[in-house]
Parts: sequence; structure tokens; C-alpha cells
Amino acid sequence: MRSWLIPTGIALALLLPELLRISGEEGRETRAVKQQLDDAIARRFDGDADSPSSRRDRQYGVVRVQGSSRPLPEETIQEIVAKRSVEQSAYVSVWNWQGINQVTASARGLDNKHHFANSYLVGFQPFKTRQLWVPLYTLAIRKEYQYDHLQYAGLADIWQTSRQAFYQKRGDCEDHAILLADWLINLGVDARVALGTHNGQGHAWVVAIVDDREYLLEATSKRRLSSWQAMPLAALAEGYEVEFQFNRNFFWAKQDASPTRKYRGSHWVKKSQFIRS
Repeated sequence: MRSWLIPTGIALALLLPELLRISGEEGRETRAVKQQLDDAIARRFDGDADSPSSRRDRQYGVVRVQGSSRPLPEETIQEIVAKRSVEQSAYVSVWNWQGINQVTASARGLDNKHHFANSYLVGFQPFKTRQLWVPLYTLAIRKEYQYDHLQYAGLADIWQTSRQAFYQKRGDCEDHAILLADWLINLGVDARVALGTHNGQGHAWVVAIVDDREYLLEATSKRRLSSWQAMPLAALAEGYEVEFQFNRNFFWAKQDASPTRKYRGSHWVKKSQFIRS
């Protein structure tokens, strides 16, 4: 035991300055992130053009469906939803159009109207960064997880846009995922919101494709990771069963019911394109 302890102690002594240097660099980086976060929050109260009080993002648009020459307008889904009960319209709706199944999805927003899933990614980023770990780290320190029915007087499912998700202190899985995906897209990442189940429960998360590798990002995680290398590969993530995925422009559906941990390939069909009006 002693013969192991002595050289190890010497090695640690030699490594200590380097460890302290790395720790100091990470500390400066995270302090810088927190300062940028504080500045972004402060802009909300200063009448900044990016604040929700001075800007309303337009979510309206149409969906161009693969295999149909007739686009699906938002007015159509809102007319249908308006005829349903509050309970029937409370959850995410997956839409068929012109005989084509599962072409897109919609959900109720803070304005109490259903909007296409893509429209919730409004092109928002709280602040600029070159480091891909910053958005997930920011969510971990900024946003609290809370079920919608506890936050919205019993309503089962309310979606926040990416901008709203940043300024709203609380939100559930899709609110976290929408903000994370939209911010990563701004950084040039092929990022998508995935819809499905986790351990049998309805869930939303983010898949990010970086250097041709698929990473599964649990947007609701409160682990304060400050390294992209710490992000898990999607192929190794257990318990996630994806059914659909979307980004700002496109909506994908899985070809069959077979489980998969791959988010690209022939088993995925690009069903539609969202055109914001």
C-alpha cells in the first residue's frame, strides 16, 4: 500500500498546478456564462428588442406536406381544435392530411391556441457563444422543471416558444427542449426536438448531430456540464423511445413501430416543411 501511495502523491503534486489551471479556466468560463445570463435577463426589463414585453414572435404559417400539392394552414387546425373540448385539445395533436398520416404536430401555446410544433422554435438565443456546452449549462442553472398542470391551473400541456422558455422561470420537458434546440441551431448545430417516451412516460428531448455523431441531450438535466465531450451518444442512451422529431423547418416521423436509437436513416420520413408567414 505504501509503495503505491508515495509515487501517487508525487504524481498528484506534479499535476496540481495543471489541475488548478484547468479548474481556474472552467471557473472563469462558467462565471462568464452567468454574467451573460444576467445581462440577457436584465434586457427584459430595459425594453430590449429581444424581450417578450417588446416583441411577439409570429408563429403563424402553413405546412407543406410531402406527397400533397395542398398545404395545411394553421387556420384549419385551429378550427378543428376549437370544436373539441378543453380535455380533448389539451395534448399534442398529430395531424393527417389529404390521406397522408402523421404529417405534423401541433400544441397549445401560452396564447391558448394550437400552433405547429416547428413554430415554437422562433430563432431565439439569449446570448452569443461559441461553446456548444453553454446552452445546456444555462438551462441547468436558469430554468426550473415544473409540470404544466401545476403551473397553468390544471391545463395538461402548454408549450412555450424558445423565447418564452428562457424568460419563463419554470417549464416542463418540451419547453426545455425547444429552447435548447433553437439555441444550438443558432450555433450551427443540426439540432432537433425529439418526441416520444422515456421509461414509458411521454417526453421530449434534443438530438444534436455534431461531427456526424448523434448526441442525446436531456434538456431537463440539472447537471452542470461544461464540456461537450461529456454529452452522451444517442446510441448509448437507454429508456428513450422516439416517435417524431422536428426543427425550425421540418417534421420527421418514424417509418414503423420498431424501437430505434438512430435519428437518421431510411427508417425516418421527412413528412413536411413549415413555412412561417
